[in-house]
Amino acid sequence: MVVRRTGYPQVDPRAAGLMDPGVVVVPHRLAIAQAARLARRRRARLVAARSGRSWAGASHDTLTRALALGLGEAPLETILWDAVVVAPTLGEVAVRRRLGPDRPFALVRGARGPIGVIFRDSASPSALPLSLAARLERLPPAIRTILRNAGTLGGALGFPVALVGGLVRDLLLERVGERADLDLVVEGDALAFAHRLARDLSGKVAEHVTFLTAAVVLPDGRRIDVATARRETYRAPGALPSVEPAALGEDLARRDFSLNALAVRLDPATWGALLDTTGGLADLRARRLRILHPLSFVEDPTRLLRAARFAARLGGRIDPTTRRLAVRAVALDVYQALSADRIRAELELVLAEPRPATVLREVGRLGALRLVAPGAGLNRRTARLLDVALAPRALAGLAPDARLALCLLSLSESTPNADAASSRLATPSLRDAIARARIDAPRLLARLTRARGRGAAYTSLEGAAPVTVAWARALTSSPDVRRRLDGHLRSRRGRRTLATGEDILALGVAAGPAVGGLLRELRGMQAAGRIRSRAGALRWLAGALARGRGRRRPPLTQPGKGGG
Repeated sequence: MVVRRTGYPQVDPRAAGLMDPGVVVVPHRLAIAQAARLARRRRARLVAARSGRSWAGASHDTLTRALALGLGEAPLETILWDAVVVAPTLGEVAVRRRLGPDRPFALVRGARGPIGVIFRDSASPSALPLSLAARLERLPPAIRTILRNAGTLGGALGFPVALVGGLVRDLLLERVGERADLDLVVEGDALAFAHRLARDLSGKVAEHVTFLTAAVVLPDGRRIDVATARRETYRAPGALPSVEPAALGEDLARRDFSLNALAVRLDPATWGALLDTTGGLADLRARRLRILHPLSFVEDPTRLLRAARFAARLGGRIDPTTRRLAVRAVALDVYQALSADRIRAELELVLAEPRPATVLREVGRLGALRLVAPGAGLNRRTARLLDVALAPRALAGLAPDARLALCLLSLSESTPNADAASSRLATPSLRDAIARARIDAPRLLARLTRARGRGAAYTSLEGAAPVTVAWARALTSSPDVRRRLDGHLRSRRGRRTLATGEDILALGVAAGPAVGGLLRELRGMQAAGRIRSRAGALRWLAGALARGRGRRRPPLTQPGKGGG
């Protein structure tokens, strides 16, 4: 008997069979509103356009969000996301491998341009499962205890809890410090969770009801930020968002960069499980900074400063699509809703970085310095001033306000309206310090150039405001003058005068200007290295008084003598 074997063909779909033909090709400079109308008329799911030598696209969702933000007249290139381009004969497995969180769709190539689109399944995992449980156990005890308490509390309340933010990155990079930031996301009522956590840890709660967040401040000053997992909608470019509760996955997807969209589960049953829905782990390993959607910088332009800050901190690079979208976003004149307070807060974080000039040069390359100082750009002079004014040795010991003043002074040198930045971002007292530094620093340099000897140089610097001295340091081209200014700034940070006003009064000098004059001269002698000990300082003061440098108090009348 002949046994007939039935063959079942192995189906390997090709790109042409997987694609959706709903693609319309338009010029990249076409207005977004026109592109959206054409897509509706053609019932297209994607608008494609040339972007340089490659192709890019904007989905129906991106077009809708752009119109809601009032970007109808902006060119389409403002929101185009770089695309993978595949041949129609490419197999399904190969197509899927080309897609990922950073490439959410692939265009299928035809003879005259794209003929279809294949969208990535957003529910597909972006990375293999990974547990950070062992690394959590190596955390400093205080941090580990807080996270254990948070996870246990979440389990008791029925609120899944996850760790997000900088500590997750630091865990993956294995560089956690004792004072690491603690950011928690709760799939539930974060405010109720925060109050229970504060009670368990003897802390206090500050609520931010509008944004569904709270801060728990512990007795040792440590802060734990707690947020409800949420989605955000923006009514205008640069405006603060409206928020509503959502699932954790949606919360991660609305964040700024993929490496900030990593989360670690703290629930006892899933303790340490890494959640990576956006490809953040691969980006972190590659030291690559990538936004999560095309309108990220439009909705929140402070992310432009944040992008430069994170790239410098990680020693990494900004993803090409992210860089192109950043440059396009900053060119839009739509940021009326962006407040000076938000820009100043981000700028202060930049200036607190170890090398803020490196960050600001990157901000300049993105074209985003104009958000800080209207009209500012990154030319050779501005770059040099930033490098010198914000060098670590110049900033050491300076208060945050003084750092901000030096930054604004450096940027204003290249702007037609030098006062625009300081009037918007600086307090009245800081604006006054900036104005005085702009006038007094050149005069200070002139006095220093004429000074002979370290003591004379010190005397010419005495009384100058720290911002003025630091700005003079940035302006000078003389290495000798800069060394003197560096020495003066160092001496201000750790200066201990070897004798005090009380010592001078005890030697019989009348209270008044003479005391201050002697102290200034004494500090000049210290700076010159001619007085090195307290005994030497007292001998010098006694000699100065003997030479008539200070007016002594008249002797007190003793009982029973003179005066009748």
